Amino acid sequence: MLPPGSFQSLMPTSSFGRASWRVILIQLLILLGFIVLYKLYLPHRARELAGHAVAIREQKINALFEDSVVEDSTHEISVPLEGAIVKRHPQRLRTVFSPQEAESTLGAPDATTIDFRGGQHLTWLGTAHKLEASFNAGRLYCLTLEDRATGHGVLVYESIWSWHPY
Repeated sequence: MLPPGSFQSLMPTSSFGRASWRVILIQLLILLGFIVLYKLYLPHRARELAGHAVAIREQKINALFEDSVVEDSTHEISVPLEGAIVKRHPQRLRTVFSPQEAESTLGAPDATTIDFRGGQHLTWLGTAHKLEASFNAGRLYCLTLEDRATGHGVLVYESIWSWHPY
Protein backbone atom coordinates (compact mmCIF):
# COMPACT_ATOMS: atom_id res chain seq x y z
CA MET A 1 0.00 0.00 0.00
CA LEU A 2 1.03 3.46 -0.74
CA PRO A 3 0.91 6.10 1.89
CA PRO A 4 -1.58 8.89 1.38
CA GLY A 5 -0.34 11.59 -1.03
CA SER A 6 2.17 9.29 -2.70
CA PHE A 7 -0.13 8.79 -5.68
CA GLN A 8 0.47 12.39 -6.71
CA SER A 9 4.22 11.90 -6.51
CA LEU A 10 3.96 9.13 -9.11
CA MET A 11 2.22 11.44 -11.62
CA PRO A 12 4.56 13.48 -13.83
CA THR A 13 4.54 17.21 -13.46
CA SER A 14 2.44 18.96 -16.06
CA SER A 15 4.20 20.72 -18.92
CA PHE A 16 0.97 21.25 -20.81
CA GLY A 17 1.59 24.97 -21.43
CA ARG A 18 5.03 24.41 -22.97
CA ALA A 19 3.87 21.51 -25.15
CA SER A 20 0.93 23.44 -26.59
CA TRP A 21 3.21 26.28 -27.69
CA ARG A 22 5.52 23.79 -29.37
CA VAL A 23 2.61 22.22 -31.23
CA ILE A 24 1.36 25.64 -32.34
CA LEU A 25 4.86 26.62 -33.49
CA ILE A 26 5.23 23.39 -35.49
CA GLN A 27 1.84 23.96 -37.10
CA LEU A 28 2.79 27.54 -38.01
CA LEU A 29 6.04 26.33 -39.59
CA ILE A 30 4.13 23.75 -41.64
CA LEU A 31 1.63 26.42 -42.71
CA LEU A 32 4.50 28.74 -43.67
CA GLY A 33 6.01 25.92 -45.75
CA PHE A 34 2.72 25.45 -47.63
CA ILE A 35 2.43 29.21 -48.25
CA VAL A 36 5.95 29.32 -49.66
CA LEU A 37 5.18 26.28 -51.82
CA TYR A 38 1.96 27.70 -53.26
CA LYS A 39 2.99 31.35 -53.61
CA LEU A 40 6.59 31.00 -54.80
CA TYR A 41 7.55 27.56 -56.04
CA LEU A 42 4.43 26.44 -57.93
CA PRO A 43 4.10 29.62 -60.08
CA HIS A 44 7.83 29.46 -60.85
CA ARG A 45 7.54 25.80 -61.83
CA ALA A 46 4.45 26.50 -63.99
CA ARG A 47 6.32 29.27 -65.88
CA GLU A 48 9.29 26.96 -66.34
CA LEU A 49 7.10 24.17 -67.74
CA ALA A 50 5.26 26.59 -70.03
CA GLY A 51 8.57 27.92 -71.38
CA HIS A 52 9.77 24.38 -71.98
CA ALA A 53 6.53 23.52 -73.81
CA VAL A 54 6.87 26.58 -76.07
CA ALA A 55 10.49 25.66 -76.86
CA ILE A 56 9.41 22.14 -77.80
CA ARG A 57 6.62 23.62 -79.96
CA GLU A 58 9.22 25.83 -81.70
CA GLN A 59 11.25 22.72 -82.55
CA LYS A 60 8.12 20.99 -83.87
CA ILE A 61 7.22 24.05 -85.98
CA ASN A 62 10.67 24.08 -87.57
CA ALA A 63 10.64 20.31 -88.11
CA LEU A 64 7.19 20.37 -89.73
CA PHE A 65 8.20 23.23 -92.03
CA GLU A 66 11.45 21.50 -93.03
CA ASP A 67 9.62 18.22 -93.67
CA SER A 68 6.82 19.85 -95.67
CA VAL A 69 8.86 22.19 -97.86
CA VAL A 70 11.44 21.42 -100.53
CA GLU A 71 13.79 23.92 -102.15
CA ASP A 72 14.09 23.78 -105.93
CA SER A 73 17.80 24.25 -106.63
CA THR A 74 17.33 24.16 -110.42
CA HIS A 75 15.62 27.57 -110.47
CA GLU A 76 16.63 30.96 -109.13
CA ILE A 77 14.26 33.85 -108.62
CA SER A 78 15.19 37.48 -107.97
CA VAL A 79 13.42 38.72 -104.86
CA PRO A 80 13.65 41.95 -102.89
CA LEU A 81 15.09 41.28 -99.44
CA GLU A 82 15.86 44.07 -96.98
CA GLY A 83 16.17 46.72 -99.67
CA ALA A 84 18.28 44.68 -102.12
CA ILE A 85 17.46 42.32 -104.95
CA VAL A 86 18.89 38.86 -104.25
CA LYS A 87 18.71 35.51 -106.00
CA ARG A 88 16.97 32.75 -104.07
CA HIS A 89 15.94 29.21 -104.77
CA PRO A 90 12.14 28.98 -104.65
CA GLN A 91 10.39 26.56 -102.36
CA ARG A 92 7.29 24.46 -102.83
CA LEU A 93 5.23 22.13 -100.71
CA ARG A 94 6.66 18.61 -100.62
CA THR A 95 3.87 17.02 -98.64
CA VAL A 96 0.24 17.93 -98.26
CA PHE A 97 -1.44 17.15 -94.95
CA SER A 98 -4.83 17.67 -93.37
CA PRO A 99 -5.69 19.95 -90.45
CA GLN A 100 -6.02 16.89 -88.22
CA GLU A 101 -2.50 15.73 -89.10
CA ALA A 102 -1.13 19.21 -88.37
CA GLU A 103 -2.91 19.31 -85.02
CA SER A 104 -1.65 15.85 -84.10
CA THR A 105 1.92 16.99 -84.84
CA LEU A 106 1.87 20.50 -83.33
CA GLY A 107 -1.00 20.32 -80.88
CA ALA A 108 -3.97 22.64 -80.77
CA PRO A 109 -3.47 25.83 -82.80
CA ASP A 110 -3.19 29.20 -81.08
CA ALA A 111 -5.58 30.78 -83.58
CA THR A 112 -8.11 29.45 -86.05
CA THR A 113 -9.83 31.56 -88.68
CA ILE A 114 -12.13 30.81 -91.59
CA ASP A 115 -12.11 33.04 -94.66
CA PHE A 116 -15.10 34.04 -96.79
CA ARG A 117 -14.66 31.04 -99.11
CA GLY A 118 -14.59 28.54 -96.27
CA GLY A 119 -10.79 28.16 -96.19
CA GLN A 120 -9.40 27.27 -92.79
CA HIS A 121 -6.27 28.98 -91.44
CA LEU A 122 -4.52 27.49 -88.40
CA THR A 123 -1.76 29.41 -86.61
CA TRP A 124 0.85 28.08 -84.17
CA LEU A 125 3.17 30.36 -82.21
CA GLY A 126 6.63 29.35 -81.10
CA THR A 127 9.31 31.35 -79.33
CA ALA A 128 10.84 32.70 -82.56
CA HIS A 129 8.47 31.74 -85.39
CA LYS A 130 4.81 31.80 -86.32
CA LEU A 131 3.53 29.05 -88.60
CA GLU A 132 0.25 29.39 -90.47
CA ALA A 133 -1.20 26.52 -92.44
CA SER A 134 -3.97 27.38 -94.90
CA PHE A 135 -6.41 24.67 -95.98
CA ASN A 136 -9.05 24.57 -98.70
CA ALA A 137 -11.58 21.76 -98.34
CA GLY A 138 -9.27 20.07 -95.80
CA ARG A 139 -6.23 20.16 -98.12
CA LEU A 140 -3.11 22.23 -97.42
CA TYR A 141 -2.46 24.83 -100.11
CA CYS A 142 -0.17 27.33 -98.35
CA LEU A 143 2.33 27.22 -95.52
CA THR A 144 3.57 30.51 -94.03
CA LEU A 145 6.58 30.74 -91.73
CA GLU A 146 7.24 34.13 -90.17
CA ASP A 147 10.03 35.31 -87.89
CA ARG A 148 8.30 36.92 -84.91
CA ALA A 149 11.20 39.28 -84.20
CA THR A 150 11.58 40.79 -87.67
CA GLY A 151 8.20 40.09 -89.28
CA HIS A 152 9.93 38.60 -92.33
CA GLY A 153 8.78 35.28 -93.64
CA VAL A 154 7.92 33.14 -96.59
CA LEU A 155 4.72 31.94 -98.26
CA VAL A 156 5.13 28.44 -99.72
CA TYR A 157 2.58 27.00 -102.16
CA GLU A 158 2.36 23.82 -104.23
CA SER A 159 4.02 25.56 -107.19
CA ILE A 160 7.48 27.11 -107.07
CA TRP A 161 6.16 30.03 -109.15
CA SER A 162 3.81 31.09 -106.34
CA TRP A 163 6.59 31.11 -103.71
CA HIS A 164 6.90 34.51 -102.05
CA PRO A 165 9.33 35.71 -99.37
CA TYR A 166 8.46 38.92 -97.52
